[in-house]
Amino acid sequence: MDKDLLNTILEGLFWLATAWLTVFLFLTIFSLSNISGQMDEYKILQVGKLAIIGTSVYVFFWALRGIISKKWWY
Repeated sequence: MDKDLLNTILEGLFWLATAWLTVFLFLTIFSLSNISGQMDEYKILQVGKLAIIGTSVYVFFWALRGIISKKWWY
């Protein structure tokens, strides 16, 4: 596979993961504001999973792009 094509694909996946992280962090904040008066352990764990999933997808694609393309920053 051509290196430029691979870099373009990884760059697109990275920006898609950035959008994914933005949406999941927005959902986390929105969920916290909705359950503010009735928090229990189950609801806190469910909301926490949103932030963890969003961050882990972002970090995975950031590391993949950095390792393969040697491009750690924009």
